[in-house]
Amino acid sequence: MSLASRVLGAASLSLLLSLAGCPKGQCFLRFQETDSAGNVKSNKCLLDTCPTNASFTEGTGCACDKGFLTVGGACLTEAEANKSCGVGNKFANGGCVAIACPAGQVLNASTGACESKKASDQAVAANAGVTLKEGQSVGCPAGYTYVVNGSEGACVPNELTCATGTKWDGSKCVAMQCPAGTAFDASTGQCVKLATTGDEKTFSVVAKLKSALGPDFCAPHAKNPAGFNVQPGASLTIKVTVAVDVPGMNLEQTNLVSVRTTNVGGAELTEKMYPGVGRINKQVNEQTIPGIRKLGGKSVEPNATAEVTCVIKRAPIQVVETHGGGV
Repeated sequence: MSLASRVLGAASLSLLLSLAGCPKGQCFLRFQETDSAGNVKSNKCLLDTCPTNASFTEGTGCACDKGFLTVGGACLTEAEANKSCGVGNKFANGGCVAIACPAGQVLNASTGACESKKASDQAVAANAGVTLKEGQSVGCPAGYTYVVNGSEGACVPNELTCATGTKWDGSKCVAMQCPAGTAFDASTGQCVKLATTGDEKTFSVVAKLKSALGPDFCAPHAKNPAGFNVQPGASLTIKVTVAVDVPGMNLEQTNLVSVRTTNVGGAELTEKMYPGVGRINKQVNEQTIPGIRKLGGKSVEPNATAEVTCVIKRAPIQVVETHGGGV
C-alpha cells in the first residue's frame, strides 16, 4: 500500500469515527506500514483517549509510557510519584509506603528523616510522663502501630496507617493498583474509568477528586493525633471537604476553590485551633491538585466537590522490654 493510500485510509477512518463517536480507553486512529508482501511492519496508534504520558496497547488498553508510573490514574515520573506520596513516604510496588529506616532508627513522619530510636523513645516517654530504664523501649498494644511526629510518639490503629494508593486488607496495607485512566473507588472497591464518551481526551474531575479523597487520604492525619490534640485513649472524627474548578475545562489548569475541615457536628476546625488542619491544606495543595492536573486533557465537568471522613484514634504507649534488662 502506498503512503498516499495509507494517509487517505487514515483520514477516512478519522472522519468516520469522529461522526460515530469513539469508546474511551481505545485507539481510534491507527497508522500501519506494510511491506511489498502485505505484511504489517509497524502498527502505531496515532490518536487515543489515554491520559498524558500514556499510550494505547491492543489487548491491555492504556498504559503509562516507559519512564512513567501509574499513580491515581495519571502517569508520573518517579520523582513526581514520590512527591505525590507526601513527607516520609515513597512510591513502590504500585502504592505509597513509609520510608524504611536502618536498624536502631525510627522514621519521623513530620520530617521524613530517620532518627535514633533510643533518643526518640526517651523524648516520647518523657512527654508521656514515663521513665525508661536501661533495656526498655516504647511500643504499642496489639493492633496498633507506633508512629513518631516530631517529639510526639503515638500508637495508631493499624488499619488507619495505609498511605496513599493503599488499603488495609485485614492484616497489612496493600496497593490498589489500577490501570492508567482509571482510579480506585473506595465505595465500590473497584477501579473506575475516569474517561467519558467522546473523541477527545476527556475525563471526569468528579470521579478523580472522589478517588483522591478516599480513606487513604486520612493516613497522614491519623498518624499525627497530636496535630488534632487527640490524647492517648481518645479519638476524634473529622470531615474534609474539597472543592475545585476547571477553567476552560482544561484539567491542567485545575484550581483549588476551598478546603474545609469540620468535626462531626459541622463546626469548622482551623489551623489556629489544630496544627493538623494546616497539614491537610498542604496535602490538598501539593498532592491532590497536582494529581488531577497530571491527567491532562479535558474535564467533562466544570467543577467538583468531594469529602472524606477521617477517624483519628490513639492508644497509650507501652513500655517494652528489650535485650533482657531494665526492670
